Amino acid sequence: MENNKGKNLSDKEYKKNAEQKEEQVSNNTNNLNQSNKTRISFNLVSIICFIAIIFSLYKIICWFFENQNNTKILSNIQSQTQVTQEQISVDGEIVNKFNYDFTNLLATNKNTVGWIYVPNTNIDYPVVQHTDNDYYLTHSFDNTQNSAGWIFADYRNNCDNLDYNTVIYGHNRKDKSMFGSLKNVLNSDWYSNEENLYINFSTLTENHVYKVFSTFVCNDADVPSYINTSFSSPDEFNSYLQKLKNASSYNFNTDLENTKHIITLYTCYGLNDQRLLVCAKLIN
Repeated sequence: MENNKGKNLSDKEYKKNAEQKEEQVSNNTNNLNQSNKTRISFNLVSIICFIAIIFSLYKIICWFFENQNNTKILSNIQSQTQVTQEQISVDGEIVNKFNYDFTNLLATNKNTVGWIYVPNTNIDYPVVQHTDNDYYLTHSFDNTQNSAGWIFADYRNNCDNLDYNTVIYGHNRKDKSMFGSLKNVLNSDWYSNEENLYINFSTLTENHVYKVFSTFVCNDADVPSYINTSFSSPDEFNSYLQKLKNASSYNFNTDLENTKHIITLYTCYGLNDQRLLVCAKLIN
């Protein structure tokens, strides 16, 4: 009896020890699996971070070289373009009016339709136009791929025979190229200087001077109501002018009576799908 008891006890202890060892092996396996999962997750995060860093460096390098390319293009353009100026009197204010020789520009890019100049900004560019409003968002003046794009007129506009509203677009570049310095118009030291309010836009056939009457920032969703190029009647156009004037962040006290044509400069603003618009009426 005692031998049987001892044998049964030994069997139970053996079984218990076996179960404990099995549990320990299972725990070790689980710990190993968890450790492997942690290591894999860490390696995966590290790889993702590395790829993100490489991609960011790539974008920065591309941004730098694209800006350099556009700077070189603009420098060549300005050196090859003959510019003359005259002074005109507008409401007792002496204003500069520029004339551009487009011969070399047209030889380089047949899509050239004019030149835009805004005082006390970096905006001094030939203007191009395509069959849509997308192409020159990603192409430079020489039609090479470039995320900086170029300054371009709305495809709906006829720059030789002015529409009610000529719309000109450009990217808001951080290096203040293209329309990156257009936000200057929101600073009091810019709009309080009367000389800054006169924008030159020369087409292939005529030289025009416009006077700013409205500057404002709007949400992207509201843009369609502000970017119109054609109107069914003068009354509809006049109502549109009043809407633009009322939207202005600063009261320029510009008389819009008998206004026949305006120009609108358009760019991105901030990081929240906002847009900056500068509107000016034709005065000469």
